[in-house]
Amino acid sequence: MRISEQWLREWVAVDASIEAIAEQLTMAGLEVDAIEPAAPDLSGVVVGEVVSCQAHPDADKLRVCEVDTGAARQQIVCGAPNVAAGVRVPVATVGARLPGGMKIKAAKLRGVASNGMLCSAAELGLGGDTAGLWLLPADAPVGCALADYLDANDTVIEIDLTPNRGDCLSMRGVAREVAVAFGAELADTPADPPAEGSAGAADIVIEAADLCAAYAGRRIDGVDPVAAAPVWMRERLRRAGIRSINLPVDIGNYVMLDIGQPMHAFDADKLVGSIRVRRARAGEPITTLDGQDVELQADTLVVADDEGPVAIAGMIGGQRTAVDRNTSNILFEAACFTPAAVAGQGRRYKIHTDSLHRFERGVDPALHARALDRASALMLAFGGGRCGPAAIVEGRPVWPEDRTIELHGEQMTRLLGQPIPGDFIAAALIGLGAGCEPVGDQAWRVVPPSWRYDLSIEADLVEEVARVYGYDRLTAEAAGVVLPPARVGNALLEASLPGEVLRQRGYHEAITYSFVDPELHAELTGDAAALALDNPISEQMIVMRRTLWAGLLGAWAHNSRRQQSRVRLYEQGLRFWPAAGAENGMAQVDTIAGLIAGAAHPPHWDETAREVDFFDVRGDVEALFARAGSVPELQPETHPALHPGRSARIYVGGQPVGWVGQLAPGFARRYKGQALPYLFEIDRSALEATDVVRYTAPSDQPRVTRDLALVVPETVAVGDLIAAVDALDNDLIQSVQVFDVFRGHDLESGLKSVALSLIFQDKTSTLNDETVDRIITDVTDALRARCDARLRGE
Repeated sequence: MRISEQWLREWVAVDASIEAIAEQLTMAGLEVDAIEPAAPDLSGVVVGEVVSCQAHPDADKLRVCEVDTGAARQQIVCGAPNVAAGVRVPVATVGARLPGGMKIKAAKLRGVASNGMLCSAAELGLGGDTAGLWLLPADAPVGCALADYLDANDTVIEIDLTPNRGDCLSMRGVAREVAVAFGAELADTPADPPAEGSAGAADIVIEAADLCAAYAGRRIDGVDPVAAAPVWMRERLRRAGIRSINLPVDIGNYVMLDIGQPMHAFDADKLVGSIRVRRARAGEPITTLDGQDVELQADTLVVADDEGPVAIAGMIGGQRTAVDRNTSNILFEAACFTPAAVAGQGRRYKIHTDSLHRFERGVDPALHARALDRASALMLAFGGGRCGPAAIVEGRPVWPEDRTIELHGEQMTRLLGQPIPGDFIAAALIGLGAGCEPVGDQAWRVVPPSWRYDLSIEADLVEEVARVYGYDRLTAEAAGVVLPPARVGNALLEASLPGEVLRQRGYHEAITYSFVDPELHAELTGDAAALALDNPISEQMIVMRRTLWAGLLGAWAHNSRRQQSRVRLYEQGLRFWPAAGAENGMAQVDTIAGLIAGAAHPPHWDETAREVDFFDVRGDVEALFARAGSVPELQPETHPALHPGRSARIYVGGQPVGWVGQLAPGFARRYKGQALPYLFEIDRSALEATDVVRYTAPSDQPRVTRDLALVVPETVAVGDLIAAVDALDNDLIQSVQVFDVFRGHDLESGLKSVALSLIFQDKTSTLNDETVDRIITDVTDALRARCDARLRGE
C-alpha cells in the first residue's frame, strides 16, 4: 500500500515528520518498507503551450514547434505523434536534467535549432506511457513550474500489510492508526449526500444473500463523456500506483483508496433490465475488461442483468457494459461481498485486481452508502449530470447481532507479562473504533468495529492494546511457569515412541501439508466428505485431509521419479473429519501413517534382492504396537485406497484403529511405471503404552518344543489359529510360531495344512511330559472349537 504524505495529513494532523510517522506505523505492526519522493527532481520543467506546429523540412516524422513557456517563446523540434498547436505539455527547458540523467542542451535536429524538449510522462519518471507527449489540461497555467502545478513536493511511504489488516488498505485506515499512535483526531466526516435530480432509480435484486451483505447503486445521467479527472486526483492515483483511465473509473479508484470501498461504474445504457447479484450458471461466459474470455463455474458470484453476467463480483467488470468515450449515463456500484464469495476466484480465473485484494480480506459492511455518495458528488462536480436516488439492498449481515467480546485486565496482564492502566486500555480500543463499556473492575465489554474482520476473541483485543501501547515499552521478563509433577511410567515415552520405532526400522519422517489435492483425496477416501478451504493457496491444496496418505504418496512419487529405489516414509499429524458434535463441526484425529516401496533391503552381496510385500509393512505395524505393549489384530476388509486382496483393518481390543495394505491397482494409471507402495495408518491414541514396562528376569529352566500339524479350512486365517492359542492365557506357553503352510493333492479341496511350533517354559521348575500333554490337549480342543481344526492324520 502506497501512502501519500499530503493525503494522509488531510485525514490526520500530527506535528511529526514522515520518518517519525513511519516509525510509529512499523511499531504498530504496519511495516514501512520504503520512504521515497512522490516525484523526481523536476527543476527546469515548466508548463508550455504549443503555439504553432510545422513540418520539418528534412524529416517526415519531426515537427518544428513554437512553444510558449511563459518567460519566452522557444523553437523546439519534436517527433511525438500527438503534438499539435494549442496543446499544453511539460517542457524541459535548456539546462534541465531529466530523471534518466539526460541534460537538455540547445541543439540542431536535421539542421533545425531546438531549444528544449517536449516531454512524455515516462520521460519525467511520472508514468509508463511512452506513446506520445503528456497532454496537460487546457487550464494548466503556462510558465508554471511543473512540480508546483502537480504539487509534487510530497513523500510516499510504502507499507507491507499483513493479510489480516485489510482495513488499512485505504488512507482512512492508515490515518486511523496514525491518529491512535499520536493521540490525534481523525478527520472522518462523511460527505453530504448529493442532490437528487431526474435520473431514474436502479432496480437491484440480491439472490445470493449469503455472499452479498449489501449492494448499492445509483444512476447518474447526462455526464460529460469526455470530462477528465482533475490533475490532483490523477496525481494521487499515480502516487498510489494506479493508472488514470477515465473520469468514472478514476473516481471509483479514488474513493477506494480514500475510504477503502471498492467501486465499479457501468454504462447504464448497456444494462438490460434489473441488476441481479447471483451465483453463475455453470459454463456461463463473460468477457472481462482486460479482454479475457472466461467460462464461469457454478460457485462464482456474479453481477448480472437480464442478458447475463456483467461483472465477476468483487473482482472485475465485463466489457459489454464498460464505460467508454461515448458514455453519458452511468451506474455506480458499491457493494459488500463477503470474503467467502471471492475466496480462490482470483487464482481460479488468473485475475488479480485491487478490488479483489480488498474483498478477500474483508471490506467494511458499513461503507457502501458513504462511498456511493462520495463518488456521486465527485462525478457531479467534475463530469456534470443528474443524480438519481441511491438504491440499497441488504443481504445477510456480515456480523451477528451480538459481537461482544469480554476483556479482562487480569488476562491481559498474564499474556503481556505486565499490567496496562485501565484508562489506557479503554482509550486505545475506542481510538481504534471499538465500542468499549466497563463491566467491573478491570473488565470491559468490547464490540469490535465493523471494519475489523480479525477481532474475534479476547487475545485479539490484548494484541491490539499491546500494539497501541508499544511493543518496545513492554518489559521483557522470563515468565514463571509452574510445572506439575511428571507421571512416572508410560507417559514419559509417549511423545517419541512411534517415530523412534520407525526410524530404527529405516523410515524417514515426512512433513506434508494438511490441505491436499481434492481429486487424489477423493480417490483415496471413496469421495468421502471433506472440508474445503475458503481461500486455498493453490488449486492442488483445496481440501483438508482425511488421510495422511495423500501427502505421503506425493513425497514417494517425487522420490521414486528421481531414482530412489527404496523409500520408507512416515508422518505424524492430524486428520480432519466432519463431525456434528466436534468443535466447529470438525474432528481432529492425531494419526501416524507410513509408506514403504521398492527394495525390501539395501543392496548386499550376501542377500537376494526382493521387493517389499504385505508382510514387511505388517511387521512394521506390529513393531509399533509391541513397544506400546499391545497386540494388533488384522482382519481382511476393503478400503477405497487399498488392494482388495492385500488390505486389512487393524483392531486393538475389538476397536478399529487403522488400516494396512497395498495401494489399489486403480492408482497404477496415476503412478505409471512405478510399483505401487504399501501403506499403513493408525490412530495415535492406540499406540499409547498400556502398561508400565518393568524388568523381568529370564527363566533358567529348560524349554520344551512341540509341533502341531493342523488341517483347517482354506478360509481360516493363520492369525486366527494363533489368536485361539493366545486366548488360553496360559503362562507356560512362551510363543507360537507358524513354520509351514501346505496345500497339496493329498488334502481335500478347500483345506490346507498349517504347522505350528509351540514353546513351553516354566519360571521355577522343569516341565514334565504330563503337564505339556495336558496343555497340548487344551490347545487342540481350542483350535477345533474356534477354527474347525484337526490334527493331520486324524
